[in-house]
Amino acid sequence: MADSLLDYLEQAFGTAYRQEIDQEENVWRSLPFFAATLALQITGLAQVESWMAAIQGWMLWATMGLLSIAGAATLAALVFLAFSVWPADFRRVVPETEFLAYAEEVRAETERSAPAGADPDDVALIALQAVKATLAKQYALAVDSNRLVNVRRAKWRSRAGLATLASVFAVLVLVGLVVLSNVHGHAQQQSGGSDRPGAAGIAETKVGQPKMGQQGRAAANGRVPSGLVLQPHDQAVGR
Repeated sequence: MADSLLDYLEQAFGTAYRQEIDQEENVWRSLPFFAATLALQITGLAQVESWMAAIQGWMLWATMGLLSIAGAATLAALVFLAFSVWPADFRRVVPETEFLAYAEEVRAETERSAPAGADPDDVALIALQAVKATLAKQYALAVDSNRLVNVRRAKWRSRAGLATLASVFAVLVLVGLVVLSNVHGHAQQQSGGSDRPGAAGIAETKVGQPKMGQQGRAAANGRVPSGLVLQPHDQAVGR
């Protein structure tokens, strides 16, 4: 008669073993996300690079601080990712060829130790239960070892995710600050040009005034240049 408890343990441990092995691939599947996030940050900084040189005052110190935070967080994320993908030895069950040889040995040993006249099906069932017990034990040992590795990797991956979020937040604030500073600077330039209308008015007046010639200046001073003959009406007016 089959052992239901042993069958259940063998199936449960086998499922857990396969899940822990699959967790190893999840670490590598998350790398494209971090790469895309890093590329997005670099693109955002490249868009405002030319504007950052014009920042002055407290905004300059804030920009430098945010840039330092973003760089440190990105470096930390890369280090944490390196730890999360660091090679680790996963424990596995014995290869199929070795396990098959072990099963044949267990069956032969069971047949030798069986009493004379025993039912061959009962002998095979006893050997099967022994093989299943061994397989369940190997599954349990492998699951415990592999789970420790996956938990350690998951912690480093979580730290890398938090560092990446901090870097993204710092870059977003930095880009917003640079854009705000640039808009404020343009607004000040426009308001500064519109607050000085006198200079333009004086220039227009100088350009619009006609030049006074020699005759006009002499007439204004009451003198008549030589070579000019005054008419009687002009002389009367001159008197």
